[in-house]
Amino acid sequence: MEMENVSKINLQDINEVMCLIKEAISEMENNEISQWDDVYPNYKIVFDDIDTEAMFGIYKNLELAGIVVLDKNQSPEYSSVEWELNNDSPLVMHRLCVRPKFQGQGIAKQLLKFSEQFANNNSYTSIRLDAFSGNPSALNLYENNGYLKRGTVTFRKGDFYCYEKTL
Repeated sequence: MEMENVSKINLQDINEVMCLIKEAISEMENNEISQWDDVYPNYKIVFDDIDTEAMFGIYKNLELAGIVVLDKNQSPEYSSVEWELNNDSPLVMHRLCVRPKFQGQGIAKQLLKFSEQFANNNSYTSIRLDAFSGNPSALNLYENNGYLKRGTVTFRKGDFYCYEKTL
């Protein structure tokens, strides 16, 4: 599998990011996964992700194929989870998303690999994330790539499983 180039997303790409997210939402809705909507992730959230230089993307043929956000922001709900490493500052992964027409091509896996390299390069000892309990392909992605389920938190859309990978 060739590694596509993962690069930081710039503000001039925000409309393309919003298009990718809208396409992903309609694909999820077609599969009866009610995870994202107009409320989340919205334009302001995406703007902040890009503005803080936390969003990265993979382009295929000059088209944005997938995104991931990497930062230190943990939801307050995470405090109820029994994490393996509790004294460190973990890298937190958010909003990993692949444009529907590029799904099934290993892009999400490349974004995971990039995230792990990024964490290593920046001296993080673990990655944390949450994934919607009703999104089987997302759960399989994390479980098949060494992420361990540490607990469950509840957000507006229901239960999300919390995963951690120590590096």
